[in-house]
Amino acid sequence: MSKERLTAFTDAILAIIMTILVLELEKPETADWASLWALRSHFFSYTISFFWLGAMWVNMHNHWHRIEKIDNKVIWWSIIMLFFASFFPYVTDFVSNHFTSLFAQMFYSVIVICVSLSNMALGRAVARANGSTSALDYSNRKIVAADLIIKAIGIVLAIFVYPPINMFAVILAGCVVTFLPHIVNRKNKKLGEIDAV
Repeated sequence: MSKERLTAFTDAILAIIMTILVLELEKPETADWASLWALRSHFFSYTISFFWLGAMWVNMHNHWHRIEKIDNKVIWWSIIMLFFASFFPYVTDFVSNHFTSLFAQMFYSVIVICVSLSNMALGRAVARANGSTSALDYSNRKIVAADLIIKAIGIVLAIFVYPPINMFAVILAGCVVTFLPHIVNRKNKKLGEIDAV
């Protein structure tokens, strides 16, 4: 299978998952602001899930344009990652209906962490298939560590303080994973320019 086919397959599945997210949004009982406000946990959960999946998609494309080949491990890790991602419409609806439930928030976290870990394994498989350890370099390990630490802190705060804090941790981790690589790349470019002088 070519890289382009796998990328197209992944794009299609993620697009379907993100479309199902919006189709699962509950409709207001009446056409007024009060009815929409009553569904705020649904809109909030949808927003977190949509942007988290979107950030993951952007990060994948930022890394995948540099790879040249894939192997069976890359294909299977992609399928495993998509399997866990396909639970997002279900778990988002579940957590929307039980927003302050610790169990619902932990279920959401389990899916997020499973997607994160399978995505990390996918990155390693891609690096090995291309005879490179670039996906495992120090800066990427720091980014993955920061992502998992933020999610772990969110779980602890959800257990001991307030369950929905978990979702704030998920979106914060998504922001870190999205923006920290750009900061690290800029820093590395500046260091490269200084070394070249």
